[in-house]
Amino acid sequence: MSITSDTITLFTRELLIYKKNIVPSVARAVIFPLIFILLLGSIGNIPKNVPITVVNYDNSAGSMGFINMLESGGSLSLTSVTNQQQAMSLLAQGSTTAVVVIPGGFSDSTSSQIFVYIDDSASASASVASSVIGAAVAKFNSRMIPGNLQGAGVTVITNPTYGATSNNISFTVAGILVLVATSGAIFGGGFTVLSDRELGNLKAFLITPINKLSLMMSKIFYGTMQSVFSAYAALAIGLLYGASIYSGVAGLIEIAWFILLAGFSFSCIAITMAVRMKSTQTYALVAQTLTLPMSFLAGALIPVSSLPAFLRPLSAFNPLTYAVNAVRDIMLKGLLPFGTFMIDSAILIVFSLIMLVMCALLFKGMNE
Repeated sequence: MSITSDTITLFTRELLIYKKNIVPSVARAVIFPLIFILLLGSIGNIPKNVPITVVNYDNSAGSMGFINMLESGGSLSLTSVTNQQQAMSLLAQGSTTAVVVIPGGFSDSTSSQIFVYIDDSASASASVASSVIGAAVAKFNSRMIPGNLQGAGVTVITNPTYGATSNNISFTVAGILVLVATSGAIFGGGFTVLSDRELGNLKAFLITPINKLSLMMSKIFYGTMQSVFSAYAALAIGLLYGASIYSGVAGLIEIAWFILLAGFSFSCIAITMAVRMKSTQTYALVAQTLTLPMSFLAGALIPVSSLPAFLRPLSAFNPLTYAVNAVRDIMLKGLLPFGTFMIDSAILIVFSLIMLVMCALLFKGMNE
């Protein structure tokens, strides 16, 4: 038999085993993301140090007093730039949540206006920025212009490059999709290797004419299948809970692609670890010790910007970061630009190939 036919036959065997144990398998795929979504989606923590950028064309005591008022509560982290073009560039890059433009003559005018541009892709941060800025304007105007209506003089313009209907649960669900995808891969192929070893099936397969590569690939494909299934179960729960995909049905295809790449790479990692370990307990401990920190550093649970400063650079070297960012942008902003899609895909494909080669080398030398 060929490697392809052997792989298909062995993969079919894995599916039959899955069908036999479908109730606990489906329950695990549903309960795990359900708990995360209910907990993280309901916590509702108010973001701190929300980054905003200020352009002060007035440069007067009055405008400096307004800026000090913005900083006084500790909810915002202010950065000053010299011109609006630079500030809007930071907004388009996602480096700041809001841009506050203080026009010249602000302190002398009886109809002062402050222009505010808000990125609402992360609704929690956008809400904090809008609330603090609005409150500061109301207080400042009530002192400068008695009798002015609360909030008068503030023009809020949503950045059109971001999804206007996005919400915080969408942000949370996007990260959880990648988290459960990696966990599905770990509970998929890796545990089947350990189970076959304990039952003696693995040794029986290794002494048959079946190519070891076929055995390995069947395990990897099974783990990937579990990964994608778990992720889409999480997505279904998230959509029912209030998440949305700004790019619609087309976004589902792009999400499936990145989940597939993340699941495949972690299935290779799972098989690699399972080959070297004979204890299920040890495997589970090492697997979770690896996947949870990687998911954490990728921003799956909290934004990378909220990580301690010494951890943030590590996220750039974490392949999962690009999967999380891609899925999150698809849900919150729409279909990825071609360049971004290719870069994120290339990083995950290279990572998958490296893990596949490592897995093949270790699997080839396995005796039992």
